[in-house]
Amino acid sequence: MAIIKCKMCGGDMELSPDKSFGTCEYCGSTMTLPKVDDEQRAAAFNRGNHFRRLGEFDKALTVYERIVQEDERDAEAHWCCALCRFGIEYVKDPASGEYLPTCHRASFDSFLEDVDYRAALEYADAVARGQYEKDGEKIAQVQRGILSVSQKEKPFDVFLCYKESDENGDRTVDSTLAQDIYYQLTDRGYRVFFARITLEDKAGQAYEPYIFAALHSAKVMIVVGTRPEYLNAAWVKNEWSRYLSIVKKDRTKLLIPCYRDMDPYDMPEQLSVLQSYDMGKIGFVQDLIRGISKVISKDVPKTGHETELSGTNEGSGNLTALLKRGFMALEDGEWARADEFFEQALNQDAECGEAYFGKFLAEQKCSSLDSWENHIIETKLEQEQVHVCSEDKKILIQLAEQYYVPGYLSVAEIVGGMNHFDDAYLSIVSPIEKYISQVKELLSVQSDNKLLGRAFRYAKGNLAGRLTAAREQVLENLDQKLQSARQSDQQNEQRIKGEFETQKTQVLNFAKKLYKEALERKEADEKAEEERRRIAIEKQKIAEQAEERRKETTYQEAIKLQSSKKYRQAYLAFSHLQDYKDSQNRLKQCLRLYKRRNIIVDTMISIAIILIVGTVVVYQIVITPGMKYQKEGGDDNTNAILSELEEDQNEKEQSVVLWNRMALHSTLSAGNNHTIGLKTDGTVVATGDNGYGQCDVSAWTDIISVSAGYNHTVGLRTDGTVLATGDNQYNQCDVSGWTDIVAVSAGYGHTVGLKKDGTVIATGDNGYDQCDVSGWTDIVAVSAGYNHTVGLKVDGTVVAVGDHTLGQCNVSQWTNIMDVFAGQSYTIGLKNDGMVLATGWNYVGQCDVTEWTDVVEVATGSSYTIGIRTDGTVIATRGDLSIQCDVSKWKDIVAVSAGSSHAAGLRADGTVVATGADLFGRCNVSGWTDIRIPSKEVG
Repeated sequence: MAIIKCKMCGGDMELSPDKSFGTCEYCGSTMTLPKVDDEQRAAAFNRGNHFRRLGEFDKALTVYERIVQEDERDAEAHWCCALCRFGIEYVKDPASGEYLPTCHRASFDSFLEDVDYRAALEYADAVARGQYEKDGEKIAQVQRGILSVSQKEKPFDVFLCYKESDENGDRTVDSTLAQDIYYQLTDRGYRVFFARITLEDKAGQAYEPYIFAALHSAKVMIVVGTRPEYLNAAWVKNEWSRYLSIVKKDRTKLLIPCYRDMDPYDMPEQLSVLQSYDMGKIGFVQDLIRGISKVISKDVPKTGHETELSGTNEGSGNLTALLKRGFMALEDGEWARADEFFEQALNQDAECGEAYFGKFLAEQKCSSLDSWENHIIETKLEQEQVHVCSEDKKILIQLAEQYYVPGYLSVAEIVGGMNHFDDAYLSIVSPIEKYISQVKELLSVQSDNKLLGRAFRYAKGNLAGRLTAAREQVLENLDQKLQSARQSDQQNEQRIKGEFETQKTQVLNFAKKLYKEALERKEADEKAEEERRRIAIEKQKIAEQAEERRKETTYQEAIKLQSSKKYRQAYLAFSHLQDYKDSQNRLKQCLRLYKRRNIIVDTMISIAIILIVGTVVVYQIVITPGMKYQKEGGDDNTNAILSELEEDQNEKEQSVVLWNRMALHSTLSAGNNHTIGLKTDGTVVATGDNGYGQCDVSAWTDIISVSAGYNHTVGLRTDGTVLATGDNQYNQCDVSGWTDIVAVSAGYGHTVGLKKDGTVIATGDNGYDQCDVSGWTDIVAVSAGYNHTVGLKVDGTVVAVGDHTLGQCNVSQWTNIMDVFAGQSYTIGLKNDGMVLATGWNYVGQCDVTEWTDVVEVATGSSYTIGIRTDGTVIATRGDLSIQCDVSKWKDIVAVSAGSSHAAGLRADGTVVATGADLFGRCNVSGWTDIRIPSKEVG
């Protein structure tokens, strides 16, 4: 079984292919889980989660996007992509202990509209989709809060990006340098975002709104770095990479890298291509401020050249002087001033090639012809990905198909390693070819750029020669780059094909090994299955022999009862033997003899205890209280004797008496985060979360049964009325008008009551039709689950309504059931023989109860099941995977109840034990005494 790291705390969680939802046993967080079928895929998710928890959102996003490329329908991978895109990190709330989302990459685009979030909803199952929607709304709420705060912030001119602390927690040199720049800029009137000072009065978790506002308002970002690892640190890179994305959309903004004590080419590639400043050079700060002033309009004193230009009238001076001053302005990087000089030159000579070329250089922001030439040659082009062995990989899969063994070895397992073989490389050939074509068009007389085209047309003398030489030099250099790129491509193709052939041989050899092992496993399984069948046949024979002995023992005991003139007990004993020997004839004899004696019986429950080889067997016949027995459904002999019993007592009085004897009233009940106990004097005690008033039960009296729902509590009074308290969002507490109730059950958001005439009433959330019980009749027990309701009929069959997406309502075939229990998304049935049935969601083994025996009571929680055995010990599903199932040491238990993640047990002496996560004090029951022992005899 694969291991996945918790998205919140990083703890280990076990996965299985059918799991899409689970709870971390370390931090208690409920979350969606990826569906993985191999260790490699689980490792990919763990690697992505690791990067995301470290704040390396770009790295994590790359990992998740690779998973999506392999499986477009992987909902969890899409969800993780969305988390990375918005920089979502989960931080533990010290007050509640809950892990809450924080956003480190806020955006004006809503998280709920993100393409990967929408894809996660599309491909998720119903349960996972609900969790995605719940978590998505939390993130959107955090995002809205960030935008609300950021909109109130004043705009900044400059954003300082740097690393504040080193690995030992000491302040870095980068921080000191950034602070010097901060003071230099603020002294000149610039508004500067400097985290050390700007955020000093803000809590760490509240930084993002202010960072988000500053990133979007600042015209310039200055990135300060003295070591490559500092510039690549998670939160530093988070800031400058986000700002680069903004710069791509808004060309008026500028990012300036500033370095010291390092080579500029050691900076991240995205920064190394930008114009940068060496902080170790004299006059660095003045150069930096000059660069900033060209982007941000400030009251900066004008230079002598600017003063001279402002006083120059159009057409003044000769043409040569204007051209010289224009090219001088280009050398100083003063593009606007240079353009004005060249424009004035054109006013004197409309066919001046030097002026047109000068205006072109100003437009391109190049200081000279050589600078422009280098700019064209050194322009970085986006590389393209080229695949080499795509068709060969398909052939390999075809070859591997001959080795697969159905059910034991799949083709995917054989070529799994090759599926991840990277047969791609990055090529620059095609981009260079396209770029050369564009450059040729640009450098022609018919160039789309009118300034350059006219420069070529009107150039004379030295300029004409230099332009022609530059054109030839540029194209020659680009052609050399193209040839070098083609040679590199050939080397990459040869290398990858060689690696592929090597791995192909390894995979096929490995396939043969796997094939042999698969055949051995198949043969072993076939032998084991044959042995299992043999043992099963032997067990069946032994069981049949034991059943024959049981029948014979029962038959002899029945004869003794008949001889002792205990005709009713003998009748019941013979009725369970069916056609064994002469049981049917003796059945009729006992009935006639019983009628003759005209014995008056005051109850509709007949119990015969027959000792069979030291084992107690209990037989009971249950008739719907308050109603005439439906003779059409029963044996004629049974109908006769029970009809006679029914006439012995007033029907209405009999109903009340019988229900008190039949209904097993709950006196201990565990909800989501609270626990309820019924004392022997009819009062009620409670402990745990009282956020909805679910524990406000201290004033209740005359209570005979209690039931704790998710966040509400219900109590049944001796007069058949019902009380309720707690969360009433779905009207689940609207029970004040109920009467003639004999049993109650509280679910997640609804409440169910059983009336004494065998019908059922319900109130609360009906989103899944879980309250559609008005047509039920002949019901003797009810149980409310998360979004479904289960009822036990008088004949031992079961009915159910509500959410059926996980099969929790598949109960129509159940028979001989004596009690039913509805869990979160599953249902348990207790049979007359002490065996247990289960149906529904079994993602953590909550339905693994089919091997249980001698069980007298069951309790269902959110994802686990507890049972009491005849000897007072307790068993539970899920082994030791959760502390709410640590019940193996409990003794003398007469009742149990299971909540969301805690369980409680009632001892025979009226005290209570509890286990599980003790949130809100829900397990504080050690001081409880005099808790009523559940009994069918009440009052």
